[in-house]
Amino acid sequence: METVTVSSKGQIAIPKPVREALNLAEGTKLTIEVRGHSIVLAKEPTWKKLEGSVKGVNLVKAYSAFKKRERQREDSRP
Repeated sequence: METVTVSSKGQIAIPKPVREALNLAEGTKLTIEVRGHSIVLAKEPTWKKLEGSVKGVNLVKAYSAFKKRERQREDSRP
């Protein structure tokens, strides 16, 4: 477990072993969530980068078709 210190400006530095383990590079977006008395930092999901890039496409329908193809591919494996 790593320990960090909050600066006077409310900032923390993520330790290098953690950055390397999660492949966090400069500019990586993180989400922050409060759970009780804990703070949870997580990498922003990759799909969030695509938000708004497919205007006019029914994403639910496209995702359902994608998942169906994935299930079929998994089922066809020997």
